[in-house]
Amino acid sequence: MGDLFGSVALADECQRQTDEVLFVISGGSETVAALIERGYAYSVVGSLKAELEILQAFRPDVIVVNKLNNQPAYIQSLRSLAPLIVTIDDAGQGAIHADLNINVLYPAPGAITDLQYLALRREFQEFHESERAISSDVRELLVTQGGSDTYGFTPRILRTFDDMALRPHCTVVLGPAFRHYGELEEAVNASTLDLTIVRNARNIVELMWQADLAITAGGLTMFELCCVGTPSLVVCGERFEVATAERLEQAGVVVNLGFGGGLDYAALPRAVEALAADVEKRRRMGVRGRELVDGRGAERVVRLLRERLARVEIG
Repeated sequence: MGDLFGSVALADECQRQTDEVLFVISGGSETVAALIERGYAYSVVGSLKAELEILQAFRPDVIVVNKLNNQPAYIQSLRSLAPLIVTIDDAGQGAIHADLNINVLYPAPGAITDLQYLALRREFQEFHESERAISSDVRELLVTQGGSDTYGFTPRILRTFDDMALRPHCTVVLGPAFRHYGELEEAVNASTLDLTIVRNARNIVELMWQADLAITAGGLTMFELCCVGTPSLVVCGERFEVATAERLEQAGVVVNLGFGGGLDYAALPRAVEALAADVEKRRRMGVRGRELVDGRGAERVVRLLRERLARVEIG
């Protein structure tokens, strides 16, 4: 889902500049619903042959591939279909065969890794530009494990909260691909904390803005929280997110607790309370996060694509 919403951010910027956009996807009801809601044209393909046929008919100037691990043969198959081939957050061997590789989440040799090229939806930029104060008390705690929470870490996180002396209101955001409803119901029913469950939030940026503290996964959501200045603890939803969370921890932006599959959940309440009690650290984290991620990444990426396309066409 992070790949989808990063792509939507780029598409929004392209559309704002009157470009025509087509999403080519492998399916998924959540993906289709998100694109229909936003009014984007899309084609669902079940094979490489079908994908190439659709691209050939569309005749794009730029093909942007936003997938984690692309093989060289796949990227090479696109070369005759557009003047410019771009990969986003591709950690596979195929990335080196693209004309441009932008890899902010999972830095790789030869890629553009600067956080200024992180594409977020425009509403994050708007909140980034608003003045933000960090409360001395943590009254609102946000829990979000991104768009899917593949391994069901959210219920595990919630089950630890009864061991906290801290008693904030807790908003739990479930992404559109969340599937662990049985475990979640058990955790919610057993909890003594004041909980609000939000499914597929349409106002996620507002919920992030309202939170005094967040527990997040280590993908795109972590950077969205940085953009609005909300200090966060990170329970990585995938092992490959750990290096990214470590990178932000070293920058003074988050507290990285590691991969959720190997986490000592009994230690989580103390980690939450320690950060909640250190208001100056939370303020520094909020300021630093907004310095690193300003929400204008989509503009920069689209500008860069235009510049590279112009060079190709002149050449």
